[in-house]
Amino acid sequence: MKAKTTLAALSMLAACTSISDVTPAGDGNYTVTTQVRGGMTPWGEVKASSLKRADEYCIQQGKQMHQVDMQTHGVRGWTPQEAELTFSCTSA
Repeated sequence: MKAKTTLAALSMLAACTSISDVTPAGDGNYTVTTQVRGGMTPWGEVKASSLKRADEYCIQQGKQMHQVDMQTHGVRGWTPQEAELTFSCTSA
């Protein structure tokens, strides 16, 4: 019985994370969005996923990622959490 209760609690805390493709936003900027549904994921982790995807994108081009803007939406535990990053890739 205790194992079933623990499993049910862990299932409720589990989250589904999706990270968008990098898309052009004009003026040499790009956007990437991380969305987490369910669970109690800390905002730092949600933001870090977008930053990591942007950094990987710029590194592939031999450049460095420069954060232009970060917007967050949602309420942890109630609605999907979203971190939308606008960034540019600058010469290293």
